[in-house]
Amino acid sequence: MTGLTTLGSIHAVLASTGIVIGFFQLWRRKGGSAHRVLGYAYVAVMVIADGSALLVFQFTGRPNVLHVGALINLACIAAGLWPVLRHPRQDDWFDRHRIWMAGSYVGLLAAAATELTVRTVPFASTDEVWTATAVVTLAVWAAGRWIVRRPVKSGAD
Repeated sequence: MTGLTTLGSIHAVLASTGIVIGFFQLWRRKGGSAHRVLGYAYVAVMVIADGSALLVFQFTGRPNVLHVGALINLACIAAGLWPVLRHPRQDDWFDRHRIWMAGSYVGLLAAAATELTVRTVPFASTDEVWTATAVVTLAVWAAGRWIVRRPVKSGAD
């Protein structure tokens, strides 16, 4: 991709890594050491990717709705970690963890789809870019509901 700053490149690499790790986390059996290691790797790359996103102002020169998305994703990650780290764990800890982490992943996919759209489609105006951002984000979130709600296999891997 052209026009990326060093910080933007770091963000893109880490977010892409998060997409790959998150894919494996979602489709593998839950629990066990591999799930735990990959989960903490996902959290680490996403915290840094979201943090770097908060420092990129290339599109508008100031904070915008994309920065809000990074903050929401950080909140999802925190909400997904809390049930795992809290002791004693509540009875519904697994469902809370799964829903928030899957929500983080769907948000990541929405951001990636938006990024690809705005970088590859020749929009005529800034208004078209923001409209496309809203449409793509909402479409990915709508499609991603099944990721969040799907039944999962649990148990050691």
